[in-house]
Amino acid sequence: MTGDSLIDAQKAPLVLVADDDFSVRLQVRAALEKAGFVVAEAAGGEEALALFAQQRPEMVLLDVLMPGIDGFETCRRLRRLPGGSDLPVVMITGLDDYESIHHAFEAGATDFIAKPINWAILGYRVRYILRSGRILSALKKNQQRLAQAQSIARLGHWERDLASGGFAFFSENPAGFGLCDPCHFEALFANILPEDRAQAQKTIEEACRGERPFSINYRVRLAGGKERIIHNQGEIVLDEVRQCRSMVGTVQDITEIKKAEEQIRYLASYDQLTGLANRALLREFWMEAKAQSLITGTKVAVLCLDLDHFKRINDTLGHAVGDAALKIITARLKSVLRQSASISFSGMEASSYILSRLGGDEFAILVYGIKSQEDIPELAYQIMQNVDRPLMIVNHRIVMSTSLGISVFPEDGDDIDILLKNADIALFEAKQKGRNTFRFFRQEMNEAVKAKFELANSLQNALENGEFVLYYQPQFSVRNGRLNSMEALIRWRHPEWGLVPPGRFIPFAEESGFIYQINLWVLEEACRQAQEWVGKGLLDGFLMGVNLSGRNLDLRLLKNSLHGILERTGLDPRRLELELTENVMMENPQESVAVLNELRADGISIAIDDFGTGHSSLSHLQTFPLNTLKIDRSFVQNLEKGRKNVDLLYSIVGIAKSFGLKVVAEGVETEEQLKVVRRSRVDDLQGFLFSPPIPPEEMEQALISKRFEVS
Repeated sequence: MTGDSLIDAQKAPLVLVADDDFSVRLQVRAALEKAGFVVAEAAGGEEALALFAQQRPEMVLLDVLMPGIDGFETCRRLRRLPGGSDLPVVMITGLDDYESIHHAFEAGATDFIAKPINWAILGYRVRYILRSGRILSALKKNQQRLAQAQSIARLGHWERDLASGGFAFFSENPAGFGLCDPCHFEALFANILPEDRAQAQKTIEEACRGERPFSINYRVRLAGGKERIIHNQGEIVLDEVRQCRSMVGTVQDITEIKKAEEQIRYLASYDQLTGLANRALLREFWMEAKAQSLITGTKVAVLCLDLDHFKRINDTLGHAVGDAALKIITARLKSVLRQSASISFSGMEASSYILSRLGGDEFAILVYGIKSQEDIPELAYQIMQNVDRPLMIVNHRIVMSTSLGISVFPEDGDDIDILLKNADIALFEAKQKGRNTFRFFRQEMNEAVKAKFELANSLQNALENGEFVLYYQPQFSVRNGRLNSMEALIRWRHPEWGLVPPGRFIPFAEESGFIYQINLWVLEEACRQAQEWVGKGLLDGFLMGVNLSGRNLDLRLLKNSLHGILERTGLDPRRLELELTENVMMENPQESVAVLNELRADGISIAIDDFGTGHSSLSHLQTFPLNTLKIDRSFVQNLEKGRKNVDLLYSIVGIAKSFGLKVVAEGVETEEQLKVVRRSRVDDLQGFLFSPPIPPEEMEQALISKRFEVS
């Protein structure tokens, strides 16, 4: 066996030998180098300390008796140096010098070698001590890492001998886990809160007696009164013959984990802005409400409500103000529900409701324990009255109202999703009836919603399948009776329903937002058809009028789309007239004026349509850049009912003329109406008296034959 084989490490370990006897050092060097070690020599203690700081040997051999500082003092000083606490230090003493051996261990020596030294086994002895030192050092490092990991994880562990009852706890901070000093087994339970203590003690002691694992959480009160949540779990440890010897357990402070879990549960169940229950928690509450209702024979009411025109607050005052308003409304709704005395529900418990925010400004209230549906309107009235009260937010006085839809279990459904859907249908009905009111769900509402859903699908299919068609109604000059303009009007050729007039589907298209796509199709088709007739020489000087409808019509976006349409179809913009209602222009007056001026600059004519309906204002004739005013058919048809209507017509026409506008009378259907509008000095006539809207092929034949003329 060579000396190298004695060494485990690839790099030969450095051993420092400190002895004032040169001959001894020489012999030690020879024996250790033969065994594969590298040797450094020191003639005394001071020199040994200096060499240790410079070379960091893995082991030190110290003679006890040396000049200056002896081996004992040298050992003590080594232990205080960085890296010296775990260093293997071997003292060389006389064989019978028991006192020196005692002092050596007191000074911190790892082991001793007696003189005379057996040189043949010195290398083996050093190798064994060095290996043991390495194992001890690794064990200590692992213990340090374990202690640090347990500290980070807020973890400690304990062990109990089941035979003797002996107990040991291992942690740098037993008090942090609610243990008192001394750490005996009973200390585990000393600071557990009284309401948790009995169960914890019973669980752990029964596990020890029954020799089975356990896991339990409990709360402890630390010094200063702070409470923490502790997780304690233990398992049985078996000896080599698989006999039960001890129970080993861990304790962990899981307070922060529990807080995080609670936060996660909160986020999963509650709305962050208002703190109200969300839809998931509402469903959980519903199960309890349904069970109670079935037992007691009472009813459950589901109220869906939202704030009327809430979007305007966000759009005009900002979302911060909107959020503040939602919090105030939440507090008011809670107040109404808490005051159960003012809600005349027979036998209603204080906890028999839940208030939930479903999203945006939409809330839901679930109330159970209701004996009669007649009790519910009182709650609805109180909610509306409380929401109606003005709010003051950042110097803004805000007045809001709310609309409610109500469904009732078991009449309107036996599932919360069905009840919410039906309440939402009733809410829509309340808004359709003017807002700031409530409606109970009725089955016919559901049928209407289904019909609208089918209509929505049919509208989408109509556009994709080319079911829409344009009809054209001519306009005639009062001055010479000739055709000089026409209005494109959409019709729907449904494969099952036949020809559908716009009055049946345009309102729904406006409500659903589908009107924008319809508007674009009408513009494209009207411009394409007009350009085709221009190419055939049939639209000499004529205007193609296109009526655009829809709430929240984005005129800027429409203008950009129109440029593309005119470019694709090749139609001269001067042959196009856009017909817009006052309501469309008044949704954003400043934007409307800017866009309409740009369109007029491109050569497109602008007409105000349906004038005389709703809240028509003559001031709008001056506000907006217009070319034409079209008097609504309902106004024309009222001319025969009295002189006052005729005088009003004359006034409107006169003012429009003063602004330089062309005036068109729509809906002329009788000779009497024709006489009146002619005397009013209108420019053009349009109505069934002259021609109904006709399909494009019939209009083309009329243009070719030039048969249109009013006498």
